[in-house]
Amino acid sequence: MKADAVSTLSGQEIMRTAMARNQTRMADTLKEFSTGRHADVGRTLGSKTGAVLDMRNLISDLTSLTSTNGIVSGRLDGAQSALDGVRKLATGFIDTAISVRQSGAEPALLAADAKSRLGSMFEMLSATSNGSYVFSGTNSAVAPLDNYLAEPAGPGRSAVIAAFTTEFGFPPDDPQVSTITPAQFTAYLDGPFAALFEDPTWGTTFSTATDGVMRDRISNSEEIDSSASANDSGIRKLFYAMSLAIDGGAENMSADTRAVLSTRLVETTNSAVYDIVRQQSEIGMGQERLTQANERISIEQQALERRVSGAEEVDPYEVAERLGMMMSRIEASYSVTARLQKLSLMNYL
Repeated sequence: MKADAVSTLSGQEIMRTAMARNQTRMADTLKEFSTGRHADVGRTLGSKTGAVLDMRNLISDLTSLTSTNGIVSGRLDGAQSALDGVRKLATGFIDTAISVRQSGAEPALLAADAKSRLGSMFEMLSATSNGSYVFSGTNSAVAPLDNYLAEPAGPGRSAVIAAFTTEFGFPPDDPQVSTITPAQFTAYLDGPFAALFEDPTWGTTFSTATDGVMRDRISNSEEIDSSASANDSGIRKLFYAMSLAIDGGAENMSADTRAVLSTRLVETTNSAVYDIVRQQSEIGMGQERLTQANERISIEQQALERRVSGAEEVDPYEVAERLGMMMSRIEASYSVTARLQKLSLMNYL
């Protein structure tokens, strides 16, 4: 091969290698310019890469925790809203019971009002959140309460009617109810009837909920109760009062015995309202702890993201300047290569 050909080929090969290297650097710089991050984070950070990966994993865990907390928040909000509605229904029922007792109004109005309110209560306490029943405790896949007003009568209402019939020898709608004395009725209310709303009978006739409720981790070091239970005393007392108004024999009672029933309705429902407010307060404390946990998570996540950004992100002004310089070099390389291709010793012989 002639010397001029060898010289020209060697020069062209040197320029081709340089251009390939510049193009690779150009591609990396363009990537940094478009993403704002180092083209090869691991190569740039070296031994610091592991620490950055750990921070990214922590950010991912916090993001997952925030998502879970959103579900927990929805569940607690649903429980709080339902209990607020139940509390208002109970307060209204107290007014009805007092009105019937004081005015001597038709007792059938009391039963009708109780049926209406109990139907609404059943719907409220059957609230779901993200596919789970809010008031079922840990048994969240199953509705928490027996529908007392279902036809035919379910286990709850059947048990109430059976208890009355066993105690007095006739059902609540029998005219013989008029023969029941105040003392007899008081004994029934404190004995067989009250037992229906205590364990274990409550759990076999009215409720499928568990006493224990769902718990969720809301931060790296904190858990809270994240649902409610229909077994709470306030809800039991309301069912006691409503079922008594419906199937307690009020329509056929003597005035004196009906006064005992009305007084018991007011007292029990008042106590239920107090317990429901207490249950709302407990849920409210959980909501407050959740809010505070989310605030701490947000602060921690932002701090980690700033540290990761500081390690991985590039200076956009420096990258833009470097990009301009590299483009100039590549253009110059193309120009020199073109001139080299035209060179030949033959031109000078």
